[in-house]
Amino acid sequence: DILSPHYYNGLLDKLDYANNPRDFEKHLLDIGALIKKSANPNIKLYISEWNAQSTDWRTGLYAAGILNVFERNADLVEISCPALFLRSTTAKSWDNALINFNQSSWFPAPNYVVMKLWRDHYAPTLLQLDTPENSPLSAVATESDDQHTVYLKLVNPTPDHLPLTTTLTGPFTPESASMQLLAPGSESARNTLQNPTAISPQPAPVSLQDHTLTLTLPPLSAAAITLTTK
Repeated sequence: DILSPHYYNGLLDKLDYANNPRDFEKHLLDIGALIKKSANPNIKLYISEWNAQSTDWRTGLYAAGILNVFERNADLVEISCPALFLRSTTAKSWDNALINFNQSSWFPAPNYVVMKLWRDHYAPTLLQLDTPENSPLSAVATESDDQHTVYLKLVNPTPDHLPLTTTLTGPFTPESASMQLLAPGSESARNTLQNPTAISPQPAPVSLQDHTLTLTLPPLSAAAITLTTK
């Protein structure tokens, strides 16, 4: 009833955080089509190992993109689990762990930081989200059970500023909006034992007018936006 693929994104010199999540989404759709034609059309996927092969900001951008893919395809992807989980800083290989430690301290890699931000902005109901064709933006919209909160999780994997305007349709009338932004400014940015919060979410401006949200995503950034109503 469960298929358990592993999926890693390339070696360091070929790590593709922009297009690789989109390519994997196409692969997921192909798998889903095969499952629907199979003798057991109710098979689900457990992506039991996924990650990029680094602990710089590229792995954060990749994590944000691939988590959006999983959430957009939640009818097929039942569960997912990144690897590597824990790693000593003295280890010789597999430098992609979420938690990195020595004998007295630790720091979160960018994939950990992104995963926590995405989890803190989780809601169970996936909303329809229309984006322009060929847009580099990765986006997911969800709504809470009580219908008082909508979350937008966005990724700009490009080296350019990305201005965005989003209009909500339907009964939800947003009354406030806030954004938590990850934008360290460089692919090579990273957390370390000496500076464990170099990459961490920061509040950023977002404009709300009636049902329309306006913002600009900086280059190489990931963001979680919260819209609330009474």
